[in-house]
Amino acid sequence: MDIGALLSPRSIALVGATETSSWSQALVANFANLGFQGRLHLVHPTRAEQFGMPCHLSLAAVPDDVDCAWVMTGTGAADAVIEDCGRKGVPSVVMLTAGFKEVGPEGAQREQHLVERCRQLGITLLGPNCLGFVNYHDRVPAYGLQLAPPLLAGGVGLISQSGAMLLHFHRLAQQRGIGLAHAVSIGNEAMVTGSDFLAEFVRRPEVHVMGALLEGIRDPTGFLAAADAALQAGKPIVILKVGRSEVAARSVIAHTGSLAGADAVAEAVFRQKGVTRVDSLEELVETCAMLDAAGWPTGGRTAVVTTSGGACGLVSDLAHGTRVEMPDFSPATKARLAELLPVFGTPQNPLDTTGVIVNEPGLLAACVDAVIAEGNYDAVLINTDPPRDPGANPGAAEERLAALAQSVRQAPIFTALAATVPGDLTPFGRETLVKHGLHFANGLAQGVKALDHAVFYGQALSRRPRELPKSVARHPPPLAEGWSGTLSEVASKRLLEAYGIGIPAEWLAQTAAEAAAAAREIGFPVVVKVQSLDIPHKTEVGGVKLGLKSVAEVEEAFAEVSRCVPGARVEGVLVARQVAPVVELIAGVNRDPQFGPVVLVGLGGIFAETLADVSLRLPPLDARGALEMLEELKGAQLLRGARGRPEADRGALAAVLVQLGELALDFGDRLLALDINPLFALADGALAGDALVVLR
Repeated sequence: MDIGALLSPRSIALVGATETSSWSQALVANFANLGFQGRLHLVHPTRAEQFGMPCHLSLAAVPDDVDCAWVMTGTGAADAVIEDCGRKGVPSVVMLTAGFKEVGPEGAQREQHLVERCRQLGITLLGPNCLGFVNYHDRVPAYGLQLAPPLLAGGVGLISQSGAMLLHFHRLAQQRGIGLAHAVSIGNEAMVTGSDFLAEFVRRPEVHVMGALLEGIRDPTGFLAAADAALQAGKPIVILKVGRSEVAARSVIAHTGSLAGADAVAEAVFRQKGVTRVDSLEELVETCAMLDAAGWPTGGRTAVVTTSGGACGLVSDLAHGTRVEMPDFSPATKARLAELLPVFGTPQNPLDTTGVIVNEPGLLAACVDAVIAEGNYDAVLINTDPPRDPGANPGAAEERLAALAQSVRQAPIFTALAATVPGDLTPFGRETLVKHGLHFANGLAQGVKALDHAVFYGQALSRRPRELPKSVARHPPPLAEGWSGTLSEVASKRLLEAYGIGIPAEWLAQTAAEAAAAAREIGFPVVVKVQSLDIPHKTEVGGVKLGLKSVAEVEEAFAEVSRCVPGARVEGVLVARQVAPVVELIAGVNRDPQFGPVVLVGLGGIFAETLADVSLRLPPLDARGALEMLEELKGAQLLRGARGRPEADRGALAAVLVQLGELALDFGDRLLALDINPLFALADGALAGDALVVLR
């Protein structure tokens, strides 16, 4: 596949073009009005002229090489068109035509045949069921909805599974003076996937930031590779992925199945790979624009300079709960600001430059320079409003903006601007901002969100590995040979021990007398648990007795747990040392249908699913990544020794997570699920209190 050639054709044929087709009308208008410098050909089997242009009866009749065929025929004619493309030597096809896998199994079979034939003919296929693309730099508007001029070229590359949304991207960017590099409708992704375009954008120097609207990830392996390459190249990826509320397929047995739903896994993958996730089209475009215009900070310490006192409180509230921190200015900076501000001004962060800015055009820039000079901040967010018209004093407005632009250009740290409220730029405002090379986020809410995302990306970039892990041969340990299905707790723990994960002292007893002997050997207090493959969740059915302090209690408990589920096949009763942990966790591995094995850790023990406080990662893990998982938990403070409790051994917990990742990779597709619940976090170690492994 040559995606580069697909995006930069100089000769395009519109196959199936008719004056009665809205797609044809839009395409012809786009190529006529948006600066396309190549050659456009119309093809239709029964029309000699359309739109005042010659119309060829077939591709073979086009007296020119054709770089790209834009196909808008019926479904039944699609195969014939591909054959025509093959005979003509057309290397790229954009296919609007629908009626493929989106309509069911029969359509999926048609699509598979289409792709196989394109591969045989050396054709790169975009679609089907897509609206095409726009190359803003080369001015190729091969898009099936009409675009208003101009095409503003910039550094943002966008892809979308929804073709119509590209029109909204175009309008949002145009209204805000945001330059785009490419916008691509990926449709069914039959051959070329969104991941392929992300990888192509990483390679293209004109693309600085990538954005995507996705309903799903068609090629997870390709996506992970593209995300890794983008992080290594320092090119942010920003994704609006719909489907947060989808009901994920759940494992019947393992808790991890209900805790690691499909959207939770996607969220974790994005975070792990430094991919920013947003919640709206506006947030997608604004975040991409800020990253393209200003870059990203190395941390969240932010100085805020506004031209409104009301904005100070608003921005503080908007930043609450984000990565944006606003520590106050140093005494020296406050003294410098006091010299610049009127006597009624208050030099604090966020800073209100007061109303005198109207009569002092250089004040805003001077205040920005003063807080930057402190050297104690990672970022500066400037809140003022872009001009709408020249105003009563055009000279002062120009002086104010020129001084601000110079401060932004010369700032040694990340510096971004945000308007106070959302709104479209006026033509005068757009021209003025382009003249000075400035971008304003569309309102404070979007500005703070985009800044939060920029901080996330800067932090992710600082943690990126120097080199990507190399693949190694993986083999399960010999003790697991022949194992399959749901393993007993004893077998599951033997497997964990093979990976260096500790368990409490325990003994499998077949009689009450053996249980009593085991308790005396281990030392009181002890726990007694029924062992039965028919009872995967023992606590819920009374199959666990805790805090047993005598032989009599053990013998009585043995009898009770042995018959807790009438008819269950009981293999014995496990007697184990009772552990007094700092915190009870759940840890394990779930198999995501897209991304494969996912390592999970969370708080809760028996309340794990109620609390749903979990962190996820794809293996392999290193110690730093595992520690980050623990820090992401809402209850992380409990591990640090809250309310006078001892501090948990987070290093030991991290080691468990690393080894779970190794186990998952060693077993590959054979491992369906693994639970350690509870995982006892101790002051000097970590132990698997109970375990469940499900193998294919």
